[in-house]
Amino acid sequence: ENPSDLMGVIHQIRRRWRYKLMLRGAVGVLGLGAAALVFSAWGLESWRFSPASIVTFRVLIALAFASLVGWFIVRPLLWRVSDEQVALYLEEHEPSLQAEIVSAIEASRLAASDNSPHSQVLVRRLIESAVAKCEAIDWGRNVERQPLRRHAATFAVIAVAAIALFTLGP
Repeated sequence: ENPSDLMGVIHQIRRRWRYKLMLRGAVGVLGLGAAALVFSAWGLESWRFSPASIVTFRVLIALAFASLVGWFIVRPLLWRVSDEQVALYLEEHEPSLQAEIVSAIEASRLAASDNSPHSQVLVRRLIESAVAKCEAIDWGRNVERQPLRRHAATFAVIAVAAIALFTLGP
């Protein structure tokens, strides 16, 4: 679904940026979680599967996974990013926009507060031009495409390696 206004573009870019953060966090949780499970198996074996060690490692694994999810997924998703920061992020990764998105956001904010030195027609045309440029770059979808693919591939490799290790391991 393509957005029809500037704020729709900004929200779509923010949503894809959050998907990237979530996928990157999932890679960290999966990789370090698998390492924690391997460490747990080693610890249980070295303590000869005593009842106390089983309970201890169960608690430690639960705490480790909760901590990993909190650190790698929840914490990054709690970051609040302003519309201007999202626009700067888009323009940094898509130089053809030439600060037009940031200018359009600032102009629309000023126009909404009635302190605008610009006419409403000028602001509307600036916003329409910014939306048209976003449409020309496929709504900024290419900005996150490469990192999303890279994180998804890394996740898949770690998942396959972890499944192989726990299925075929000693």
